[in-house]
Amino acid sequence: MTQNPPEPGTKGVRPRPLGVRRAAFRDLNRLLQRVGKPAWATPVLIALGLASSFAETIGITLIVLFLYAATGHSADNGGLMGMVVGRAAHIFGSTGNLAWLILAMIVARGALTMLYNRISTNIAAEISERTRNLVHEQYLKVGYSFIQNHTQANLIEVLASESWEISAAYTSFTRLVINACSIAVFTLFLTLLSWKIMLVAFAGSALISMATRLFTGRARALGTKVKATHEYLGAQMLMTIQGMRTIRAYGQEEGRQVAFSETSLEAREVTNALARLSAWIGPLTEVGYLGILCVIIAGSNWWHTSFTLTLGAVALLYRLQPHTRELEDNLMRFAQNEPQLHSVRMMLETDDKEYPPDGTIAFSRINSGISFRNVEFRYDKANSNVLSDLSFDIPAGVTTALIGASGAGKTTIVNLLLRLYEPVGGEISVDGVRLSDIRRADWVRQLGLAGQDTELVGGTVMENIRMADPCCEESTAIAAAKIAGVAPFVESLPKGYETWIGPEGLHFSGGQRQRIGLARAILRDSNLLILDEAMSALDRGLEDRVKHEIDSRLASRTTLIITHRLETVQDVQHVVWIEDGRVRAEGPPAWVLPQAIMELAPSDARAPTQI
Repeated sequence: MTQNPPEPGTKGVRPRPLGVRRAAFRDLNRLLQRVGKPAWATPVLIALGLASSFAETIGITLIVLFLYAATGHSADNGGLMGMVVGRAAHIFGSTGNLAWLILAMIVARGALTMLYNRISTNIAAEISERTRNLVHEQYLKVGYSFIQNHTQANLIEVLASESWEISAAYTSFTRLVINACSIAVFTLFLTLLSWKIMLVAFAGSALISMATRLFTGRARALGTKVKATHEYLGAQMLMTIQGMRTIRAYGQEEGRQVAFSETSLEAREVTNALARLSAWIGPLTEVGYLGILCVIIAGSNWWHTSFTLTLGAVALLYRLQPHTRELEDNLMRFAQNEPQLHSVRMMLETDDKEYPPDGTIAFSRINSGISFRNVEFRYDKANSNVLSDLSFDIPAGVTTALIGASGAGKTTIVNLLLRLYEPVGGEISVDGVRLSDIRRADWVRQLGLAGQDTELVGGTVMENIRMADPCCEESTAIAAAKIAGVAPFVESLPKGYETWIGPEGLHFSGGQRQRIGLARAILRDSNLLILDEAMSALDRGLEDRVKHEIDSRLASRTTLIITHRLETVQDVQHVVWIEDGRVRAEGPPAWVLPQAIMELAPSDARAPTQI
C-alpha cells in the first residue's frame, strides 16, 4: 500500500476541539456570508418543507378519521385526539368527503415537494457557481507566494471538487431544519393521539439517535482521509500527465502505473469505508423503528388505546421514520464534509493572506529608468536572503543586460519587476516613484515578457499569442508571429494557428515554445521588454533575425536581457553583473564584460564567452 498523502495536502483540515456539527455549521455560515446567497432562500425553503410536512401529517390524520368513519370504532378512550377525531368525523360526514380531502393533501404535498426541489436545485447551483468564482478569483488576486506554497493538486481539488460541497452542505442544513420541525409536528400529533405512545416513541428515538452518534467521529476522520487521499490521487494524475515525456524517455511507465494503482486503491478503500459507515444509518433506523412499532402494538391493550388510534399512531411513526433517518444522514454528511467546508473557508479567508498592492499612481511609460536601491528579498522568513543590499539602475530607452551565474538572483529580479513578489527591504522605483505605489494594472500593461521556459496555457497557438492583447486583430497577431519566427512551423500544421497547444505546450519543441513566447511579447508592444533567456533554444541564424526584427520594431524601448551567453550582449548599452544576490559590477559592456568573462567563463576555450 502506498504511503499516506503528504502533510501539506491536509493542512488546515485536521480535527479540532470544536464539536463536529458546531464546527461545520460555523464554517458553512461564514462561507454563505462570503458567497452571498439570496436572503429569501432559507426562509422560503424551510417554509415549503414545513408546509409539505404539515400536508403529510394532516393527510395521515385524515386517514385516521377515514378509518374511524369506515369502521365505526369509538375513539373516545384515546384522550384528546380521540375526542377530536370523533368530532371531526361528524363535521366531514361521509367517508367519500374524507377520501377527497386525503387525495387533496397527497396532491398538495407532491406539489410543495416539487416546488421545493426546483428552488433548492437552483439555489444550490447558484451557491456552487459563486463559490467557484470566488475561489478562482482568490487564486488570481492573492500573493504569488501563496500559490507557490500550495501543490497544484491541492489548488485543483479545492476549486474543482470541494467548492461544490458548499451547496450540498447548505441543502443538508435546510433539510436538517425541516426534518427537526417535521419531527416536532409528528411528535405533537402523536401526543394528541396518546401521550403514552409518544413517550415510547420518544424513548426509542433517543436510543436510535445515540446509536447513530457512535458513527459521527469515525465519519469525520474518514472525511479528512478522503480529502487527503483524493488530493494525493490528483497529484499522481498531474505527475503522469505533466511528466509523460520524461516518464517514457526513462522507461518508467510500469513504475508510474504501480504508484498510481496503489494510490487509486487507497482512494477506493477509503471511499468504500465511508460508504459502509453511511450504509449503517438506514438499517439501524428502520430496525429501531420496527422495534418501537412492535412495542406500541403489543402495549396498546395494556394502555387501553383504541384500534383506530393505535393504527393512526403506527401510521404517523411509519412516516416519521424517513424524517429521522434523513436527519441522521444529514448530520453524518456534515461530519464527512466538515474538512472540505473548512478547507474552502480557509482558502477564501483574506485576513491571513498577503495581496500585492494595487497602487494609486497612474503610469503611462518609463521616462528616466528603473532603480533598485538596497533591495532585500527572501522567499520564506525561515530562509536566508536571495537578494541582499541590491542596488542598480535600468536606464530608460536602452538595452540593459543582466548577467550572472545560475542562482545569482536574476530570475528573482524579474519576478520583482513583474510584481509577483514585494521586496522585504529597500525600494524599487520607476522615474522616482515607488513601484508599489504605481497602479498595478497600468504597470503590467507596459510589460512584455519572454522567457527560457515559456509558460503556455491550454488552448490554440493563436490564443496563446493573443494573451498579450486579447482584443487585437488576428492579422496583427500573425504579424508578430512572423517576426518571432513562429510562422514557418505553425503555418505548415493542418490547423495552422488553431492548432491545440497540448499540456504545457509539449506538442512543440523548446525552441518553438520560445518563439511563441517571443511573439506574445512582440504583440504586447510594451514599454519595458524583458527577455529572460528568451532565445537560448534558437539557432544562431534565427536568433540574429529575431533580434534584428525586435530592434527595428521596438527601437528606443527599455529592454532588459537576461542571458548566460555573453557574446549576445556585446552590443547592449548597459550591463549589470549579479553575484550571490548582490551587484558585482555595473556599467558599459566594454568595462563589465571583460571582468565577467575572466571570472565566469568556463575553462573550455571552445566557449570562452559562455557562463
